[in-house]
Amino acid sequence: MKVRQHLATTDDTTADRDVRWRTIAGDLRSGILDGRYPPGAALPSEPELTRRYSVSRPTVRKAIETLVSEGLAYVLRGRGSFVRPIPVRRAILITDGTRPDIAAPANHPDVQAFGWDIANRDAGPDTPLFTDERVTANRDIAAFLAVRAGHPVIHRRSMWHRGHSANMDAGIGHLEINSYTNADMVDDWDDPKRHSQYRKRPDFFYRSLNRAHGPVIWMTLTTARIAYEDERETLGLDYAEALLIVRRTMAHSNGRPIEVTEVKAPANRYEIAHHHGVAADPDAAFTTEELAENGISLVI
Repeated sequence: MKVRQHLATTDDTTADRDVRWRTIAGDLRSGILDGRYPPGAALPSEPELTRRYSVSRPTVRKAIETLVSEGLAYVLRGRGSFVRPIPVRRAILITDGTRPDIAAPANHPDVQAFGWDIANRDAGPDTPLFTDERVTANRDIAAFLAVRAGHPVIHRRSMWHRGHSANMDAGIGHLEINSYTNADMVDDWDDPKRHSQYRKRPDFFYRSLNRAHGPVIWMTLTTARIAYEDERETLGLDYAEALLIVRRTMAHSNGRPIEVTEVKAPANRYEIAHHHGVAADPDAAFTTEELAENGISLVI
């Protein structure tokens, strides 16, 4: 009988621990969401929660870990747990009009603001704004382009870094833009003069593909998942932070892919907007000032 009473008044059993950490996490979550614990505020300490709920420290830690994984809290060693500040959110605008080649280096906001030489100099060799190369398709790229794994592909990659230009507010977060094109459709890629034009002229790559393989159609898919380790490092994400992915495909009229642009962004700092939903005139293009007023960081 004494043993039963002991089990009933502690959290030593698996069932009790499961109920108790969920209760603690639920109470703290409610306090965060209703404002009792405002952004940046300290949550009750482990000893305080241990006494309040009559539980062990591992049970309290599991509750805190749950809030961290939900993006509601963060932990500073030796200092405690705190409510995560509400991030500034910006929009990625999906348009039905002219699709810009956002992977082209000439369309990078830093290049547009400061010029090619200054933008690349400031970025430094360890964090290049733009790379392009001929690669072989892995499983995912092959699926995008409807080719076999190992098929030659032109890969262009552009990094938009937070706070470097007027188009990117500090603290918003990085954007990674990857473009994949079937190399068979860019037979002049290795020509130095042509390659230079692909880099320096904002829409030359797309116009060339359209002339050679058009008329084209466009398809856009938006999805999200937990970021992989290399993506977390590249985009500055927490270990449990979700990744927003916008994938736009340029295709032949029969649906065969020509080029795929994929945008990766922190899901808690970016959201999707559609041009016809935010513009008074769906056919009109936004000015730079209007993009800023509407909180739009990227048009795709």
